Amino acid sequence: MFKKFLIAICFLIPLTVSANYNDIYVADIQYDWINKSEVEKEAMISEVHDIMFEKTLEKKNNIRSLFKDKLKDKNHIENYMAAAAGYEEYKGNNISAFYYKKMVNPVIYALQDKKDTSNAFYYDAMGNLRYVDFINGDYPDYPYYAIQYRTSGTPVSAIYFISKDCQYLFTPKGEFEGVWYKHKLYNKKNKVILTRTTY
Repeated sequence: MFKKFLIAICFLIPLTVSANYNDIYVADIQYDWINKSEVEKEAMISEVHDIMFEKTLEKKNNIRSLFKDKLKDKNHIENYMAAAAGYEEYKGNNISAFYYKKMVNPVIYALQDKKDTSNAFYYDAMGNLRYVDFINGDYPDYPYYAIQYRTSGTPVSAIYFISKDCQYLFTPKGEFEGVWYKHKLYNKKNKVILTRTTY
């Protein structure tokens, strides 16, 4: 159950990929996952997979030392309240709140420095760093992808952003999880397997 929540919190603030993927046809499609054949779906999944998993995702052993100044959000009460109030930007950061099911208060909030969009940092309600997104791209163009890690360095998920509305979600081992379209995550059989309140 908590694993599904972790999948749902993959960073949602617009970011992007530095390589030129104009030849990648998935970048220009309008969302029509439900109408695609199995063969078309597999081709799209394979193409996105090859972009993100050119190399196997390895554990990053240096996250805590690399981001030692980010391990605790010194302004966590203020940032938590701003995220909970629905701010999208606050004091130089992009900011988002994430909720588990129908909880009233956020369980996680994310900060991304608007001057350095290469990472996003996820904090619990007490301001402790839990996850870091490594953004592959040039803000704010699409497409781009992000790999999320725990502070222990273990990869959590990989997500490819075609647009604000549409993202492809994979496990760290490269297994396809589904396609997010707005608030819903669809599997290969078009079944909704997760929903989210923001995107």
